[in-house]
Amino acid sequence: MPASGWHNRRAMIQSKTFLTLVLLALLLPVTARATEKLTLLFAPTTGLMPSYIAEDHGIFEKHGLDVDLVLLTNQGAAISALVGGSAQLATPSALAVIQASDQGIDVVFIASSSMSPSKSRSGIFVKNGSGIHAPQDLIGKRIGVPSLNTLIHVIARRWLELNGVDYTKVNFVEIGFQQMYDALNAGIVDGVSAIDPYYGKLQQIGYVVGNPDETLPKDTLTSVYAATRDWAETHKATVAAFRQSLAEAIDFIDTHESEARASLAKYTRLPAAVVATTPMPELQVTVHPKQVEFFIDLARHQGLIKSSPDAAHMIAP
Repeated sequence: MPASGWHNRRAMIQSKTFLTLVLLALLLPVTARATEKLTLLFAPTTGLMPSYIAEDHGIFEKHGLDVDLVLLTNQGAAISALVGGSAQLATPSALAVIQASDQGIDVVFIASSSMSPSKSRSGIFVKNGSGIHAPQDLIGKRIGVPSLNTLIHVIARRWLELNGVDYTKVNFVEIGFQQMYDALNAGIVDGVSAIDPYYGKLQQIGYVVGNPDETLPKDTLTSVYAATRDWAETHKATVAAFRQSLAEAIDFIDTHESEARASLAKYTRLPAAVVATTPMPELQVTVHPKQVEFFIDLARHQGLIKSSPDAAHMIAP
């Protein structure tokens, strides 16, 4: 082969090799960027089981999400964490999202998780021997709720009102789910409004005087995921991936109950024996405007908001 031909061929090979290396160099960062890191603040409840499953069984990872689940000890801190940027996603109550909107804080619903009524147990527990047997007996008593002016507190007040009790005469105080057993047992409070998986443990020392959950309309939102509107609008693909992850996790729960219970025990830090008797929640990913409107009306009735937010606008596309 003439020298000039050899040089031309070698130049072509070098050129192709160079282009290949350039393409690889460009592709590698894209692959690295495909996994998005997120912090999700979660309340340790049965209703948020899809996020536990999605994390433990690689479903988030499958959809390009690296999710750090951080325990939320006070639901009231969820919105401030989103606004402050310490978390991209959180699990406040539906009411907290609506109250934030009323205060000019633009937070939106990303997804649902659980709904009422469901097979999951809930109720206002009082201690054995307390002498409390009816809603009227709670007047003047101290009742623990996980956070004031959020879901469990507000539906407890609604239940009292439906039973002819002035809820302003009942003293509600904040007690975290994981501290409710000790607080009730020690007499720090006269009652606690609890849900699964904490229900079973409380049965050891008390009984249910009433269940506000039973008075709720069908498909009432009990667990939701939220984010700031700005984050949701600039991360639409991430929102879609998160929702798909939850949907696949729900399918997993339906066919892998033992694994689902193992994750529930892990994230709620409750004994396996307690979790074993916990009923599975009613789960759904999509949030509908009618579900949000129920809480808007309830918040206005209890004087928690002054405006009338647009329910549909509060749901991320």
